[in-house]
Amino acid sequence: MSNQAVYPLIQAIATFAREKDAYLSKIKLLKLLYLFDVEYYRTHRRTFTEFSWKFFHLGPWTNEFAPILDELVREGGLVPKSSTHPEHESTNYLPAEPIEIDAVLTNIRDEGALKRVLNAWVERSVGEILDHVYFRTEPMENAVRNTPLDFSLVPTEQPVKYARSSSNTSPKDIARMRRVIAEHQQQLKTQQSISLPFTPPRYDNEFFQAISKLEETLT
Repeated sequence: MSNQAVYPLIQAIATFAREKDAYLSKIKLLKLLYLFDVEYYRTHRRTFTEFSWKFFHLGPWTNEFAPILDELVREGGLVPKSSTHPEHESTNYLPAEPIEIDAVLTNIRDEGALKRVLNAWVERSVGEILDHVYFRTEPMENAVRNTPLDFSLVPTEQPVKYARSSSNTSPKDIARMRRVIAEHQQQLKTQQSISLPFTPPRYDNEFFQAISKLEETLT
């Protein structure tokens, strides 16, 4: 039995592609699922789809994909549209109803991984994607045709640790600079505390005439 979460995942990918006005062929959809499985494995040490990926024609392939795609079309989850797009296929798959990624992937880290894959590849041509998955993904490295792909070659994702870089300034110079800053701040406080001379306003006839005219314009 296939992973049931794959069905809404495919619909979410189709929704994302339509929002980007990107052509989504059968081959492109398959390779996008593979790329997400690679990134998902990086964190969870298992694939999301649970497909049995193997090295076949055009790189990563699984015989579990086509029946799922056909079922989605048959049940009305995806709508195939014929197209004259200059890709290898003439069918563009559209979602019948939009399904957002966050409705499928509740883990924000997994959601981010899928969005990174789609932002990078959903608008690319099939040829560009094939080149990437064939030569630049770990399970395909040294893969043997017609044999299962080894996802254990995917390295574990290591979180990036923040470390403030050293300025190579000596402790003595740092203390001196802090002293200069403190002295400067004290000077500013002293200057702000000095009372400025105050000149009382002159309320003469000219002032009252101006006020009167202003009031007339406001009434």
